[in-house]
Amino acid sequence: MGVTRLQEGPALSEAIDLLPLAPDAGIHLPRYVHTPPEQESEMTKRMRSLANPDVPPQIPVTDQLLIDVLRRISNKYPRRVAIDFFGATWTYRQFVEQVQYTAALLRDKGIERGSRVSVVLPNCPQMVFALYACWQLGAVAVLHNPMAAPAELKWQLENAEPVVALVWQKIASNIEPVAKALGVSLISVDMTKALPWYNRLALRLPVKKARETRDQMLDLHPKEGLEDFNGLLKHQDKPYNHITRIDPDLPAVLLHTGGTTGKPKAVILTNRNLVTNLAANVSWVTKLREGKETWYCVLPFFHAFGLTLSLNGCIGLGGTAVLFPKFQLGAVLAAQKRRPGSFIVAVPPIFDRLAKAAIENPKIDLSSFSYAISGAMPLKQELAKTWEGVTGGKIIEGYGMSETSPTVLGSPMGAERRLGYMGIVFPSIQVRVVDPETLVDVTPGEVGELQVKGPGCSPGYWRDQAETDELFTPDGWLRTGDLVEENEGYLKMSDRRKELIIISGFNVYPSVVEAAIAEMPQVQEVAVVGIPDMTDPARGEQVHAAIVLKPGASLDLKKIHAWVLERLPRYALPRSVSYPVALEKNAMGKLQRRLVRESVMANLDQVINS
Repeated sequence: MGVTRLQEGPALSEAIDLLPLAPDAGIHLPRYVHTPPEQESEMTKRMRSLANPDVPPQIPVTDQLLIDVLRRISNKYPRRVAIDFFGATWTYRQFVEQVQYTAALLRDKGIERGSRVSVVLPNCPQMVFALYACWQLGAVAVLHNPMAAPAELKWQLENAEPVVALVWQKIASNIEPVAKALGVSLISVDMTKALPWYNRLALRLPVKKARETRDQMLDLHPKEGLEDFNGLLKHQDKPYNHITRIDPDLPAVLLHTGGTTGKPKAVILTNRNLVTNLAANVSWVTKLREGKETWYCVLPFFHAFGLTLSLNGCIGLGGTAVLFPKFQLGAVLAAQKRRPGSFIVAVPPIFDRLAKAAIENPKIDLSSFSYAISGAMPLKQELAKTWEGVTGGKIIEGYGMSETSPTVLGSPMGAERRLGYMGIVFPSIQVRVVDPETLVDVTPGEVGELQVKGPGCSPGYWRDQAETDELFTPDGWLRTGDLVEENEGYLKMSDRRKELIIISGFNVYPSVVEAAIAEMPQVQEVAVVGIPDMTDPARGEQVHAAIVLKPGASLDLKKIHAWVLERLPRYALPRSVSYPVALEKNAMGKLQRRLVRESVMANLDQVINS
């Protein structure tokens, strides 16, 4: 079995408040306490009996850091290709060297134990080097969606108070005023400098394709005077090879989410969270081979799913990470010819597009993909069968959230799997299903809220003790907000209390979109709901806005988009709108989104689609 083996650590028997070691976190940071197997919940025990016998029930809880994982693998496989970026490659030895030079750069900029470094980048080698350099220095990597709305990024930077921000060159000019106002040292990162020389040369060609690629990757008229990452790196005389040891229960990463309420928050993940979840994930797919797999990293690393399952999981198993700044069918198929993948973690729309391409073109060969994990949204049985038909491999579903690093449930990678189910419990994780009001365990088959506990569970939200307290029950279980039911030991999603809209795996919170639209002077009231995607069903849902206009006012989608673009990421923009006379509410005047959605679905002929 190819799982990264961790050494047993000391028994963890008491909770200790670590806030004095990280006062900037602004919340009480508890040390993780391991639950002995005999004290696990009854539901957890039932699920353990259904797991593949090759999957360990527990992952050893250690003081190992993420940088230790990299160093172990690089010592073992120094000549193996660690990163492939459009054909440019770095071996594990070269990977570590780049991390050390990046660490030297960050030290020169004042980064030390506990400092925050904002990373506002798509998937690229520079991002990977920066992440592991942060962890080498004991710093906190604050991850941001580079396509987030400016107002969103401003709040995130204000909340994290980073010392340095590594920012994608294409958007650096837009972020520079905010960084300057906050006293943040901004470093522009041109990811095209990591491309092979022939790709960089091709970008200069006066042809349409080259222009389009340049426009996607670069700001062709950048602001003068911004520091350049690659330029600074060249001036580092020597690498910094010292590892700063930190307590594994202190913050290592901040990920941004709406949590279970839609309020902007920064999830704290620790080295203990990420290392144990990494090990649990690679142990789940029992036939993965250490030092032999090629992982396609098509999901963004600023999301927990992409960070843990794609990047850290690959490195923990000594795999080759093929990086994609975003999913583009042509880029993935070109990579498949150059360096065939064996393992891919993605969302259903990506699997759908790849499978359709292989069906339509017999020359496309996806048979190298032996294993795949789908997450973030339900995987339909038809799509799973199609994927397995074109690859000859296996695909399973996983379930998790940013607050759990992310994975807590998954279908077994074998005959025991059940498509359409969230699955069974991962190693070292405990689960229970309770009445959300009384917190009393429900009987199997009844609907209740899923709650989890384990070493992958976040200690809370950065500088938000109130929301942190809401996240956990008084006895320390993490509330997921998802309503589930158990069927013969397997859990199935019943409903989401959070009223999430899921678009190609991205979470959209109705209240956030409503708040942006409600500021428009033409709007009297607004309700935002998710409806089936009307142009591409594989994407899952689309955002629909039901708007009650003020008397005499008029409004169209173009105006709505122009108004909210500064406030919302593009994937959260409404793609359809309707104008009801009134919105459905209860007797107390509270908006009933479920009833609004039913009304929209019953009157689709009145929906205006983009």
